[in-house]
Amino acid sequence: MPLMSNMELRGIERGKEIGEEIGELRGIERGKEIGKEIGALQKSRDAIKTVLTVRFGQIYSEIEEIIGKMTNPTILEELLKLAATANSLAEFKQSLAKINI
Repeated sequence: MPLMSNMELRGIERGKEIGEEIGELRGIERGKEIGKEIGALQKSRDAIKTVLTVRFGQIYSEIEEIIGKMTNPTILEELLKLAATANSLAEFKQSLAKINI
């Protein structure tokens, strides 16, 4: 088995370093994407709670808890519409229970 020259060994080491840097950058980018997704979900949840609070006053902690666990942006969007149009907090809660089944 032939021995590797110093140049080849340095090339291998440099290749490993570059690979690690690329992997780290990919990880950072993925982390940013996840952070944006989490931020968007939280913004949607907060908007729903704000609308409910403005319209009906204090909201039940049970409702806050259910909304806080929701991770589907489409459902959160529908809940925001429902929060804006429901006739009462009880009506919103009933609709929320149907969605959350």
